Amino acid sequence: MFFYISILTFLLLFIFCYNLAPSFKLIDKPNYRKIHKGNIPLIGGLLIYLNLLIFLPYFEKSYHFSIIFYTSAILLILGALDDAIELGVVFRLISQFVSCLIIIGSGLVITNIGDYAFFSKIDMGVLSILFTVLCVIGLTNAFNFIDGMDGLCSGSFLVSISSILVFAYFSNTLNLIIELELVYIIIISVLLFMILNFSNRYKIFLGDSGSNTLGFMISWFLILNSEIYETIHPVLVLWCVSIPSFDIISVIIRRLFRKKNPFKADRRHIHHILLNIGFDQKGVMIIILSVSLLLNFFGFLIFNLFGPLLTLMAYLIMIFVYLFLSLKLNHLAIKKN
Repeated sequence: MFFYISILTFLLLFIFCYNLAPSFKLIDKPNYRKIHKGNIPLIGGLLIYLNLLIFLPYFEKSYHFSIIFYTSAILLILGALDDAIELGVVFRLISQFVSCLIIIGSGLVITNIGDYAFFSKIDMGVLSILFTVLCVIGLTNAFNFIDGMDGLCSGSFLVSISSILVFAYFSNTLNLIIELELVYIIIISVLLFMILNFSNRYKIFLGDSGSNTLGFMISWFLILNSEIYETIHPVLVLWCVSIPSFDIISVIIRRLFRKKNPFKADRRHIHHILLNIGFDQKGVMIIILSVSLLLNFFGFLIFNLFGPLLTLMAYLIMIFVYLFLSLKLNHLAIKKN
């Protein structure tokens, strides 16, 4: 019953926020980097967050999940401010850093990165806080980076959170996720956003507030499941976010080699490259999300057949494969244009 009600509340929130978006300057206007037409409300992240907020009191959740959710409001609110008046990358990074410290202060932190072959659990020790901050900020920005076309960021979020649930199901640990009903409401909300995101008349975007919030939440949900609930091995965390992590690593490496600011936006992400080759937006989204699903479950298959060590090695190899292929595809796109 709650799941059906969540659809209704989402639609009511949409009507309310859609009409208020221009008043708060939450409108995305086309420019040289953006491929959309017309002015689009930047309310997707707000809708997803508020819809979950409505149902939070009615379902069981852990202390850590509550902290993650409420702290995410910092990125949502400051991100909306950034969407409205463009405060810049430094402001965004500071807000992400402060938000990370709040959650770390609550007791949630990456203490180990799992066991590998003959090695027992590898503790991070004094590096745990720094490592946690770098991982969360990196993945948060990875989701922000891929938010360059319809459905890609939200679709990647769904692939990641679905991978956690499927991995946990086949590992017989799904029952350890306390807030499972709330996770389903998040999934419903993101799916409803995607429907609107692909519509013509009522089109909306996530905005930086939405993409950063989704990236931040999935980062900590992965840590929660690997550290506290232990539903998945830490190495599987990497495979749950294969494409977003591959893309940000690849883009940063290429920008550094070109002596460019790694956080300065450009059109060298994999979705831009595929668009330049000639695929349409829906085709690019289907390709990337399909490859992401295949990679995630490829990692899970290796884990079950060969164990954590070879799974980690396969992930590292795939980073270089991804970098090589993205360079080749970029050269092909340049030749075609």
